[in-house]
Amino acid sequence: MTKFAKIALCAMTMGFAAPAFAEAIDIANITCTSFAELDADTKGALIMWMDGYTGGVNADSSFDLERLKVNAADADAACTADPSRSLLEVMNEVVAQ
Repeated sequence: MTKFAKIALCAMTMGFAAPAFAEAIDIANITCTSFAELDADTKGALIMWMDGYTGGVNADSSFDLERLKVNAADADAACTADPSRSLLEVMNEVVAQ
């Protein structure tokens, strides 16, 4: 299992508790590199947010843990291939597959 997928699972098991952010995070500006530097709680919260965001964009209100694992693994591969990419761009691309 990839590190990205493990983080996604961690987010699921933490009871969806979001960390307190000192400031707002502009998701559109997070690169794969900057995502990799975040702490595990923040990564988990962002993964859950992105799953909900991409579901909303695609008019899909279902929650599918297996799909989330696959999407996280695919996003991890895309980020590894090009760490300078936008994380949001990667997630939108992965969900569109």
